[in-house]
Amino acid sequence: MGKTNYAKGMYIQPVVGPAVTYVADFTKVQIRCRNDNGSSPTTPYLCVTAGSTISTFWHRRNALPDDIMIVYSHIGPCMFYLGKVTPNPDDIKWFKIYELGYNKDTKKWCSEVARDNHGRMDIVIPKDIENGRYLLRTELLTLQNAQKPMGAQFYPNCVQIHITGANNKFLDPPPEYVSFPGVYQPNDTGILYNLRKDGGMTYQIPGPPVYPPVKNPS
Repeated sequence: MGKTNYAKGMYIQPVVGPAVTYVADFTKVQIRCRNDNGSSPTTPYLCVTAGSTISTFWHRRNALPDDIMIVYSHIGPCMFYLGKVTPNPDDIKWFKIYELGYNKDTKKWCSEVARDNHGRMDIVIPKDIENGRYLLRTELLTLQNAQKPMGAQFYPNCVQIHITGANNKFLDPPPEYVSFPGVYQPNDTGILYNLRKDGGMTYQIPGPPVYPPVKNPS
């Protein structure tokens, strides 16, 4: 079955400021979706079947093949979360469905993997969840200045999706839910981190463990 391509930014919540701007203070609400509230009634929802693969694309300037996605000095992990939409975005309970940090075999960070793939990341939507409207939160964390308190740079975005065909249940144990803001703290391992000293060898990705129903493509 073929893949469907959608217009750039069609289902992504608008961000505050330039598209290349990061969130410096992850204790503020902007860490949720890089905007002021985490909801966008004017943004349509993409219909997604549970268990299917969705491809997201990160770009720096444009969607052309020669776009480098992010400058080469900016390296770090990426994380993907799901949160079921609630009337008040502050009440959304998020759970992590994918993460990729530093691969000791290839000696590459997720940011480098994504850049090599022209910004594309393929993510499997879990089957063992509930149907309904969700925010798919994509997040790139760069560590070039993370040796300083509050020096880590976060690039979150939220895609509005409507999941169908799910099993309407969670596996046992269920996901570990977190809040944005709230889950990240300034002294967390993986946020306050000396990249130049360690080079990724002992790096631990921040946030909760990945919810385990499906295996994502490597």
